[in-house]
Amino acid sequence: MSRQIFAKIFFTFVILILILSIAAYFFVKPVVLQIANKELHKIFKESSVSGLKITKGFIEFQDIYIKKGDSYNFKIKEIRVYYNLRSLLKKKIDKVEALDADLDFAKGGIKIKGRVSAQLDIPNKIIDYVKLNISSLDTNLFQAEGISLNAAQGQDTGEFYIKGINYNKLKLADVMGKNELKGKLLRISPLSVSFLGGNVKGEFSITLDQDMDYNLRLNTQGIEIKRFIDDMELNEKFDMTGSFGGAFYLSGRGQDIKDMKGYFNTDADGGVLIIRDKTFLENVAKQSNQPLDILVESFRNYNYNNGMIKLGMESGNLTMDMRLDGKAGKRNLTVVLHDFNKEERP
Repeated sequence: MSRQIFAKIFFTFVILILILSIAAYFFVKPVVLQIANKELHKIFKESSVSGLKITKGFIEFQDIYIKKGDSYNFKIKEIRVYYNLRSLLKKKIDKVEALDADLDFAKGGIKIKGRVSAQLDIPNKIIDYVKLNISSLDTNLFQAEGISLNAAQGQDTGEFYIKGINYNKLKLADVMGKNELKGKLLRISPLSVSFLGGNVKGEFSITLDQDMDYNLRLNTQGIEIKRFIDDMELNEKFDMTGSFGGAFYLSGRGQDIKDMKGYFNTDADGGVLIIRDKTFLENVAKQSNQPLDILVESFRNYNYNNGMIKLGMESGNLTMDMRLDGKAGKRNLTVVLHDFNKEERP
């Protein structure tokens, strides 16, 4: 009999707690939603949070809309704020997850359109995972389309792909590789690129933080010089045939290039170099103290058997040293692109 009475009392308390919990949920829900909208309005005047779901392990904000003039236009399906007893006692957030966020961003010379899902580890300041699909990316340095990235902490089998990249007038296609996310560092290796008819392989790494420090290392084979000149529309100034291979290195932070190096050798078949730009030859004549008419004649139809090309950066200027060797003798050229690393930024 006592057991039945105890069971009835226990059942009554369970029902009471359940009723109070439901009542508390419906009371707390509009209050939390109101606070969320108020805090969001402090940062973005054009913003709203339409829905809210409270569970044991996280609070889920639904249908978030954020807009700031022409700079930001975000539509996020869900944002989950994860918590546990320890984080509640410390009054800190454990993790934040954004699901199906549509991005339309334009600020600081960067324009992005796409969709992303990601989870942030707030205490450790790292990304747990990211699923990225960017339809278009436009910066002061390059433009890209069809970017997809799937990476997670501790996994080295993530997929990376870019349909196409335009840098100045150069075009790269089918950039692909495997990626690994470890702490703040995203590493893509091996990385392969289709470029100027040749084979390009290497690795790329970038820190996923405010600095965005990056490094790119590439090894090339069979790059067609003629295609480079055609793509850059340099035919009126000079022409060159043949192919080359070698190593290339690039490092930087954000949109700034810190260093660029390249060491390339032409293939055994050699090729032909023709320089038509008289202004360029006049500058070479001044630097080398050689008569202009001799230089014009020596580069009218120069056949080379082998050559070496060296790229480098010094004080923001890009330098290219070319040393060629043929039956008609050796030819040395130096080209300097001044203020290569300085861009006009809004």
